[in-house]
Amino acid sequence: METTKWYAALDTHSCGQPLRIITGGLPQISGSSQYEKSLFFKRHFDSVRKLLLAEPRGHREMTGAIVTAPTTEEASFGLLFLNQAGLSAISGHGIIAAVAAWTSTGQLSPSEAAKGILIDCPAGTVKAFADCDGHEVRSVSFWNVPSFVYAEQLAVKVQGMEARVDVAFGGEFYAVVDTSMWETGDVFALPKLREWGRLIREEIERQLEVRHPQLDWITGINGVFFYQRHDATGDDGHPNRLAYRCAAALAGEQLDRSPGGAAACAHMAVLHARCPLEPGQQVIYEGITGAQIVGSIASETETHGYHAVIPSLTGTAHILGFMNFLLDPSDPLPEGFVLY
Repeated sequence: METTKWYAALDTHSCGQPLRIITGGLPQISGSSQYEKSLFFKRHFDSVRKLLLAEPRGHREMTGAIVTAPTTEEASFGLLFLNQAGLSAISGHGIIAAVAAWTSTGQLSPSEAAKGILIDCPAGTVKAFADCDGHEVRSVSFWNVPSFVYAEQLAVKVQGMEARVDVAFGGEFYAVVDTSMWETGDVFALPKLREWGRLIREEIERQLEVRHPQLDWITGINGVFFYQRHDATGDDGHPNRLAYRCAAALAGEQLDRSPGGAAACAHMAVLHARCPLEPGQQVIYEGITGAQIVGSIASETETHGYHAVIPSLTGTAHILGFMNFLLDPSDPLPEGFVLY
């Protein structure tokens, strides 16, 4: 077998959501901003994204990341985020997994990660912290880009069910849906979430032009965040803590295995506008695997005419393995395939 292409990767998961960090086989990604780097990658190497994320090397829910040189003076590095639909402006589970992996493998010292590092992402620069016990990373937290409510209480009908949907930005735009009003049995059944996510996204985009006020290349609904309030039992030390069961359908019909990163940040912007969720008050998100992340609002700000919050998220991530991938020139499926 002759091989002309080789790629190395570090496979991880954050709260169940897989992330494949490409560590070898790509040249330096050009661009003066992370957005320009994402355009360069899409123009020249999108076939690599398909090869490494799609079957048979990946699967429908696989996501990826590329660590790049920083594009701002104070950042430690940059990140590009990959999924089955293309590239995204930000990924909360991607940030958590990348920081955990880079610290665990010695690319970042535990002391440096504990103090906090800046990471350039297409949606903006975030600050991340690792809670370490020696060289073991117990958790990673990050402060996200300014997150805000874009539109409130849009009326949507899904398969005969009425819903009031908020649209909020958490690094990408999400439709935020409270499922407690639906009496349809288990609203977190996976086939339903995929179908409802697609239908809600299509209906919102028919009603509303969704475009970031400054980053005008961020358009449309990236995903749908479904949530339902439930009790946070057994936690007497945090009487004001909120708790939600949740799921996010994103990037086509992918289902986030984690409780949600950018989607949870969009939800916290909605909570702050409505409840309000107070800065420092904790929110527990439990995803479809039962894994949990902890959110809160670090601060409030204004951004381009919108009242915004800086969400903070804390989650865990683990290394799964060091991977090597080859492409045989005679392979009839050089870009893989995705079955829905």
